[in-house]
Amino acid sequence: MAALLYLGVKFVAYSIWSYFGLYKFRSEQKPSATRAVAYGFLRLFLGFFFGVLIFLLSSSLMSALGSGLSQNVVTYLLVYVPVRWIEWTIMAMILVPGWFPLSRWVIGTGRNDRSWRLGGIAISCLADIPLIASLGGVVPVGRFLC
Repeated sequence: MAALLYLGVKFVAYSIWSYFGLYKFRSEQKPSATRAVAYGFLRLFLGFFFGVLIFLLSSSLMSALGSGLSQNVVTYLLVYVPVRWIEWTIMAMILVPGWFPLSRWVIGTGRNDRSWRLGGIAISCLADIPLIASLGGVVPVGRFLC
């Protein structure tokens, strides 16, 4: 049941943030809830895909740092935040109109784009709270995911 709640919270959060992105970057088109839900689903799928990378990176880092709450938090921040930047960059590539050089994909096309990506990271991390609560306060990193 906790897994369904976790996925539901993520999906709703990603759909709402995608709607905001459509409004912000595609203001000439009226943002539609259907499109936002589709992008929310895409973002959720990206999370599954990159979850393998997160697991491998966090497992390696946890092996080096050891276990404990502070090590879990450090691992979470060092692994999840950069991976989520990549995930939200992919979403920005879809939502921000026009083509731009690879360097702009990495750093963003401007302040609005970077702010939206950072907001997406914050929303992703906040949406992890139900999972963390269901695990009794354990931060979901590395070998603690199993």
